[in-house]
Amino acid sequence: MLNFTLRQIEYFRAAAEHGSISAAAEKERVSRSALAAAVSDLETALGYRLFTRQKAKGVALTPYGTQLFELSTEMMESAGRIATSLSGTQLTGRLGIGCFTSLGPTIMPTLFDAFRSRFPGVRLDVRTGRAEELGGLLRAGEIELAVGYGIQPDGDIDTEELSQDTMHVILAADSPLATEERVRPEQLRAEPLILLDASPGPENVRVYFAAHGIAPRPAFRFQDFEVVRSLVARGIGYSLVIQRPVSDLSYEGLPVVARPLDPAPYPTPVSCAWLRGRALTPSARAARAALRSLVRPALTPGPPGARAAGA
Repeated sequence: MLNFTLRQIEYFRAAAEHGSISAAAEKERVSRSALAAAVSDLETALGYRLFTRQKAKGVALTPYGTQLFELSTEMMESAGRIATSLSGTQLTGRLGIGCFTSLGPTIMPTLFDAFRSRFPGVRLDVRTGRAEELGGLLRAGEIELAVGYGIQPDGDIDTEELSQDTMHVILAADSPLATEERVRPEQLRAEPLILLDASPGPENVRVYFAAHGIAPRPAFRFQDFEVVRSLVARGIGYSLVIQRPVSDLSYEGLPVVARPLDPAPYPTPVSCAWLRGRALTPSARAARAALRSLVRPALTPGPPGARAAGA
């Protein structure tokens, strides 16, 4: 009989998500040796190597490790449901959740659907906004969880990475660059930039262009993701964004083309955040478990350029 623990699985997942034993140990607030021992014991129990280990390069999943990571997502969610069922308490009441405005239409419907079937007594109260707004709502106690791009652990905020996404360029269908398989930053130098003026967008754009000797000067700034897509679809300019909707059309029904950047920017994490030191309610714990399995599929309609889709 297999002999491993949920704690070992948690530590394994943390190491896989961070690509580093040290970073995972810091995140889990245990010693590096304790986390490494737990992973080693898990490998012994299963009879397979889960990671390849390289000095100065951290750890990478083996094929067996990749399979276990996928299976363990459902395992951890099931464990959360068991704990909820055995508590003898039917989840009820309000649960406040915050979400980046651009992510809301993609992630929140799947969460509502999951809660409607599993926890019908919980009323989800979703607030959308920018990073600083959601941080304020967390600290004020108006929401328990926040989901967004690039949310970093702070002095009073903890985070868990749910997925990663990569910034890419969106163009009008008749743009000459839309025929390219990949777009280089210098090809955008003379084109008007329509900036999505919501964190972490402006900083991501600045850092990417600066690395290639370009100082972008946005022609327009908007905080609304769909306004940006609509202007791009009309050929008014281009934009660099992270979010990739399944639909390849703007609100006006005009096509929007997504293309990867070359070289590719560093991936941006999609994270769940909560207030450090404040115990999460059972409903919030159930939501966090659900988000672990829901976010990644919701954000991967296909790579930019696979079709004329996404933004």
